[in-house]
Amino acid sequence: MPVTGTTQVQQYKTETITDEIRPPLLPSRRRRAWRHRPLFWLGTALALIVLLHALAATHPADPTVVPLDCTGLIHTTDYAQLLHLKPGLQELEAVESVSQLTGGQPAALVEVGNVAGRPSLDMYIYGCATRGAGPQLQPLFVERGLIDGTVTISQANTLITSELDQALLPQARATLQPMQQSIYREYVWHKGTFIQVAFPGMYPVASRGEAELLQQQSDDGQALPWSDPRVTAQQMAQDIFKWSNGDIQETLLSTDGISAQVSLVHQNPHLEVTVSLSRLIQRDTTGLWFVTDARSAGIGLDQVHLLPPVPSPLVFEGTGVLADGQATAILFDHTLTPLPTLNSAVLNIDTNGTFTGALPYAGSTPDQQGLLLVQTLPIKNTTETGRVLLASVMLG
Repeated sequence: MPVTGTTQVQQYKTETITDEIRPPLLPSRRRRAWRHRPLFWLGTALALIVLLHALAATHPADPTVVPLDCTGLIHTTDYAQLLHLKPGLQELEAVESVSQLTGGQPAALVEVGNVAGRPSLDMYIYGCATRGAGPQLQPLFVERGLIDGTVTISQANTLITSELDQALLPQARATLQPMQQSIYREYVWHKGTFIQVAFPGMYPVASRGEAELLQQQSDDGQALPWSDPRVTAQQMAQDIFKWSNGDIQETLLSTDGISAQVSLVHQNPHLEVTVSLSRLIQRDTTGLWFVTDARSAGIGLDQVHLLPPVPSPLVFEGTGVLADGQATAILFDHTLTPLPTLNSAVLNIDTNGTFTGALPYAGSTPDQQGLLLVQTLPIKNTTETGRVLLASVMLG
C-alpha cells in the first residue's frame, strides 16, 4: 500500500472552568456600599445570578439543578451515573455537545473508556424530546467495545468511528501503517436516525477518516504522491489493476481544479480506462486527489447490491463484458488488499455481455468499505479492447 506516515486522531474532551475566588471587600468599601442599600441589593442579586449560572455550568451532576429545556438537560445530565459506570473498570473520557451532527437539535456525544484488559471505547449519542413531563433524554446511537477506538466529527459534520481490525493477519499488519490497521465507519443523521454511508473516494484510501488524516499529513508538510491527478490515477493502476509502470500511458482529459478526468491506456493486453478524481477533503490547490470512479467505456455495474452492508457471498450483476473473453472479479478489503475468497468468482455471461457473479469471502470484520474490481480481457490474437470497472462495496 502506498499510504505512508501516521497522524494522531484528535480526541474531543470537555474542560471544567472554575470561577476565580475574589478577596473580601475592604471595610471602608463595605461602609460606602451600605449607604446605598438599593444599589447594594441589586448588585447582590446580580452576583447570586452569576454564581448560580456558574454552578450549573461547572457542576452538571448537581441534582438540585432542574433543566427547563432540552439544552439544559443535555448539559446538566450526570452521564457517569446515567450509564452506571463501573469504578476501576470504566472511565468517562469526554462529553461534548454535537448538535451539528443532528441538524441543530441538542445532542451530546459521550465517550467511555474500558480500562480492564485491552483498552476499548464505548460511545453514546443522546438527544432530547419534550413531553408532558418535560424534557427527556433519548438514546440516538451507540457503539461498544471499539478496540483501540476513536470517535471524531469530520469536516463534513459526519460521525466517524474507528477500531483496530483484529481480522488482519500478523504478516499483513507488519506491512501496514497504524492508520491502515483500523476500520473507519462514517454515519450521517437521516430522518431521525444515524445511518452508515459510503465514502465517495476509492483510492488511495476508502474512508473519510483516512482521507482526512492523509490531508492533514500533506498540510503538515509531508510530500504525498496524490497532489497530482495524473500521478494518482497512474499509481492506482499499479496498486489495484497491477499494471506495470512502463506499460501505462496517462493523459489529463479535463480539470477545473476541483474535479479531473484522466485517461489510462495499457498496451498488452489493450485496455483503456477513464479515471474520475476529486479533491474531496480540501477543495483548493493544496487538496489531495481521490479516485471516485474508474471504468472502461461500455461496462457497467448495478450499484444497488453493493452499498448496503453485503454479507458473504457478494452477489453482483452488470453489463458490458466481452462475451468471448476472460472475465474475473476481485474483492478488496478496507486496506485495498485482495480478500481471501473461498473460491474463484463464477461469472455467468450472456451473449449480449450481461453478467452476474458471486464472491464468497471470509475473514473480514463487518461493516467495512472495500472495492470490487471486474475485468474482462480479450482472447489472444484479437484486436478487441478489454474492459475494467472499479466500484465501492460495503462488506457486511
